[in-house]
Amino acid sequence: MMKRFLAWLLLLTLITSAEARERTLPERARRIARGSKVVVTLKDKQFLRGRLGGVAQDRFTLEPVVAGDWPDRELLFQDVQDVLKIREHSIVDYTFGHVFMIPVALVMLPFVLLYCGVFDNDCGSFP
Repeated sequence: MMKRFLAWLLLLTLITSAEARERTLPERARRIARGSKVVVTLKDKQFLRGRLGGVAQDRFTLEPVVAGDWPDRELLFQDVQDVLKIREHSIVDYTFGHVFMIPVALVMLPFVLLYCGVFDNDCGSFP
């Protein structure tokens, strides 16, 4: 049982470190699809929300979510601390976005684990 837990922990560590390999901010910005909703954190700790426009080598365009709210804004990567894509309609966002769902998830978790046989000694074997 302990070997299986350590194997899963090692696998999770490998997956996490593979995602963290995106080294530079321009590389991360290029991986986000054009038109996606993003949150931009500037180095002066300001937060900007909008849609990602074109991405160049040293700058990118931030467009308003609703056209006409404000003009497109050119941002230099040297002035930006981080660019994060806003995930839309995720079950995780729904669960942790509503305070009443956290206790429900915590109460249901042991039952789901027991039903799936996680605590069984033959976990992962097929009949």
